Amino acid sequence: MILRPLNPIPPSTTDFVPAWDAVLRTQKQATTEWLLVPQAGHAALAGEMASKITSKDIPELEPEVIQAIAVHDDGWKQIDSRPKKTGRPLSFFEEAPTDIFQAWKGSIARATQIAPIAGILVSEHFCRIARDFSRAATTPPEISQVLTTFVERENAQQEELREQQPRDANEINLLVDVLQFFDLLSLYVCCGSQENIQFPQRFNQKIFRLRYGSDQYRLEPLLFNQPTRFSIAATSPAQPAEHIAISLT
Repeated sequence: MILRPLNPIPPSTTDFVPAWDAVLRTQKQATTEWLLVPQAGHAALAGEMASKITSKDIPELEPEVIQAIAVHDDGWKQIDSRPKKTGRPLSFFEEAPTDIFQAWKGSIARATQIAPIAGILVSEHFCRIARDFSRAATTPPEISQVLTTFVERENAQQEELREQQPRDANEINLLVDVLQFFDLLSLYVCCGSQENIQFPQRFNQKIFRLRYGSDQYRLEPLLFNQPTRFSIAATSPAQPAEHIAISLT
């Protein structure tokens, strides 16, 4: 689950901060009330965003690439549907390693059903995450080894899938960047952060940033030629399900 605090901490600066850091701050925030956004719903939102861009800075996305973005967290469905314990819910990054690996593998399997390129993109998305965590000083050695084994197995599977589609390594890496950009954009709007953020990915040698103000998000440079509205379903133990309205420019 993605936690969306109902009382987000106001930003301490108007400067642009790394997007992932802004997301993590909301997931770690000490509060007693949240909305909960399922991982699969966040991924579907990422795919919808990718399908509506008009910017020429982002490469043209074929339907199977957009579908890959939209299902890249489908493996979390079973985990997110489990009965919730009382007290503070777990954020997606706090789940048990066995559950995280189960979600990754399920997401890759779902994407592979769509097309070889979809399987490659989702696999490499999680391989990048696994590589980063395996190198982190705070990762226990036994978890680091499991992450390394996961990457080795996925690399072998990716090689088989690469032979079934025409794109070269550079094209694939760019599309993984695109997936991770929309993954992070969707995570940010779902978690309710109000910080101005900068994305790690660059497209057409441009840095992408996002400003928040007056319940609207403005991307710089623009991805959409006009304000574009989206919504995402969220739940809460204390409230009925609701839809969060999102406006992106």
